[in-house]
Amino acid sequence: MGLSEFFELDKRGSTVKIEVIAGVTTFLSMAYILFVNPTILTDGFSIALHQALGIPIGNPLPEQYQGLLYSIRLGFTVATAISAAFATLIMAIYAKLPFALAPGMGENAFVAYTIIPLFAEIILSSEKAAGVEAAKLAIYLALVSVLLNGILFLIFSVGKIREFIINSVPESLKLGIGIGIGLFITLIGFSDVGIVKGGIATPITFNASALTALPFYLGMLSFVLASVLLVKKVIGGFIIAILASTIAAGALGMITMPPSILMAPTFSTSILNDLPRSFYLYASLFGIGFPIAFSLFLVDFFDGIGTVTGLATKAKLVENGKIIGINRALITDALSSIFAPFFGTSTVVIYVESASGIEQGGKTGLTALTTSLLFFASIALAPLFTVIPSFATGGVLMLVGLLFLSLSGNLTKLEDYSELIPAFVTITSIPFTYSITTGIGLGFITYTIIKMLSGKFREIKPGIAVITLLFLIYFILTAKGF
Repeated sequence: MGLSEFFELDKRGSTVKIEVIAGVTTFLSMAYILFVNPTILTDGFSIALHQALGIPIGNPLPEQYQGLLYSIRLGFTVATAISAAFATLIMAIYAKLPFALAPGMGENAFVAYTIIPLFAEIILSSEKAAGVEAAKLAIYLALVSVLLNGILFLIFSVGKIREFIINSVPESLKLGIGIGIGLFITLIGFSDVGIVKGGIATPITFNASALTALPFYLGMLSFVLASVLLVKKVIGGFIIAILASTIAAGALGMITMPPSILMAPTFSTSILNDLPRSFYLYASLFGIGFPIAFSLFLVDFFDGIGTVTGLATKAKLVENGKIIGINRALITDALSSIFAPFFGTSTVVIYVESASGIEQGGKTGLTALTTSLLFFASIALAPLFTVIPSFATGGVLMLVGLLFLSLSGNLTKLEDYSELIPAFVTITSIPFTYSITTGIGLGFITYTIIKMLSGKFREIKPGIAVITLLFLIYFILTAKGF
């Protein structure tokens, strides 16, 4: 059986040439994740390491720990490439759809800036481990949450529970979660570039000293270039901006090349490194761990549903009001998140950048297969990706929030304040508390309380009540230090 027959190219009105071009286009559009994801996740480990060593977050780590940071970042880089390649291959062969997958933006920020530091704090306070060991264990526990999220997603994708959850959660909260995560990612970008810092009399303030430092200007170079290329709709604009800023930093002697550009894969962040203890400790912290995994699941679940629906519509893969192969696409998404922790990275999702390949005519799994092969080819180049500085990716992250803000148009159409207020609480509390879990939890609790007190009790569906109860338990346990 040839490629044309296997992927039903004739039936969908495509050709091998069109599909390959579409696959290359999709890869170029989303290859920035090879730089951005390791940067974000390594930041999370760095925070945990600061906690474990008792070093204030704003202070640099001693030179003796730089090799460890490099090893962790290299592990996250390899995991990013191989998880994207593996997941997209499953989409190509099993679902036969032109969608590519990789560790998700938003999900990775959740893992890095909320889950890893939280588990590090719990590990240290309970004296389960200390120092470098505690920081590494925090990564593994965070990735166990990712694994549990994937299992939940798989169960919900093959059963009737998916419809129950989708029908339970109001559109206002779905929109609020998406917009809030976008603003959170933008705030991270501002911090990476050096525009903001922790204040003395205020929680956050403008970092005036950044104006005298080169990283600020190189970060802004990345932001401006990415903005211009986005305006001009240049394929791969984000990756071009990141590389331009990195090359400029290299010319100024601000980065150091790795000993070797090519190397065999290393899995320094895989949960297989400490699997039995990680599972045992996670089980003992289930009261904290499950709400975290469920929050991650909610973000992943609604992101997956929305992305698949939008991409399928764009690719004209909807028949009689139903998306062709949606169950297989969602099962692929779930399986990818189950495998991701074993590679050593955060939740894998279907990428909206797949639309760029679809715009080039991609309609089948051959598009995804092409993208997958390019991700596999990038695995050996992992050491080269580790030299990308955080300010180069920070400039791009400042723009990522804009892509999430497209959801706000639907939110402004709502006129019911009992819907708008919870959404507003979610949107603002995610970046303001620097925690996606907290933002989602406060949104659900606010929704339930307002509906009850305003005489709209019947609008509280059973699913919302269950989720609200889970978050109440989570906040109570967190307050008691569990």
